[in-house]
Amino acid sequence: MRDIMRLSALLLLASTASQAQQELGLEESAQPVRALLPTWRPPKKMIVVVDAPARLEWLQSAVPGVKLVGASNAADVEAEIADADAAILVGCRPETFLQAQRLRWVHAVSSGSDRCLEIPGVAKGEILLTDSRKVKNTILTEMAMGYVFALARSIDSAVENRQRRELAAKGRPAMQLAGSTMLVVGLGGAGTEIARQAHSTGMKIIATRNSSRSGPDFVDYIGLPDELPQLLGRADVVMIAAPLTPQTRGLFDARMLARMKRGAMFVNWSRADIVVADDLAAALASGQVGSAALNWATNAPLPKEHPLWSAPNLILAPWTGTGGGAEVNEANQTPEQIEQRWLAVRENMRRFVAGEKMYSVFDLARGY
Repeated sequence: MRDIMRLSALLLLASTASQAQQELGLEESAQPVRALLPTWRPPKKMIVVVDAPARLEWLQSAVPGVKLVGASNAADVEAEIADADAAILVGCRPETFLQAQRLRWVHAVSSGSDRCLEIPGVAKGEILLTDSRKVKNTILTEMAMGYVFALARSIDSAVENRQRRELAAKGRPAMQLAGSTMLVVGLGGAGTEIARQAHSTGMKIIATRNSSRSGPDFVDYIGLPDELPQLLGRADVVMIAAPLTPQTRGLFDARMLARMKRGAMFVNWSRADIVVADDLAAALASGQVGSAALNWATNAPLPKEHPLWSAPNLILAPWTGTGGGAEVNEANQTPEQIEQRWLAVRENMRRFVAGEKMYSVFDLARGY
């Protein structure tokens, strides 16, 4: 009877994990981890950043025989990393991993994992890297579209008016989103969700993607990266949703910004280094770019004297992407969404221990 109950529980777990995978749209690796990583071995110790002690017990039941260590911050991870085989839902601060001797898997809390390449062993392919792509899309989509709505209705100007203690009507001419065209640069997981929400407001969606021209039916046209210069001139709103790779670093320089429709909106909630900051400041000053919003996601702080600070019609915000692990409950997520994401993490842990195919594997050749 006990064996039957245990089998039923395992079948239920497999069903819920599969449902989470389908709803999140997670991609499975083409090969099992034992083939992807020549140095793979069954792990003895795994560190995971958890949101509560009870979470650790639940995760432990998926990886029997493995020592599972709970952590709440980078210092906890660093203290345990020396003999760990895996570190899960962690930030990619390279200094955290300096003492790692056995590490074979890192699961990043972020969906933008370019900084993880600074971890010794990841860039060499000695450590498997997976990330949280397609896990935070709802929040990222709302954030990105929040910038679009704010710029379309000059909400940034209204905030400045309050700071000046005057309520005179000052701002840009309003942009009606319904009927306008958005170009999504990078139609991946988050880019697709941004496109879906923008389409629901009545916007026409065109996009670029690196992999193919296929995509959802709410996107009117999907081009390959080399079509970007031509597509820019058709867009009223340019939305950057691409990862930072050698190909996208500095992609939006003065020449690329000059190809935009004059006065169009530019929103980049991805990595700051995709945009040449000096060139964007100049384009805003000249009116070539009508308005812009940036999540300043970069390793280097923006110098106090940088022209972006005084550029007109710009929302310049700190990085407001959301984390998982111990941070996930702080995000604006329903309990169902939180548990769905934890199911995906738990399943990836089980798969790594078994040497099976994994979800959301970082491709070193593509850079994402």
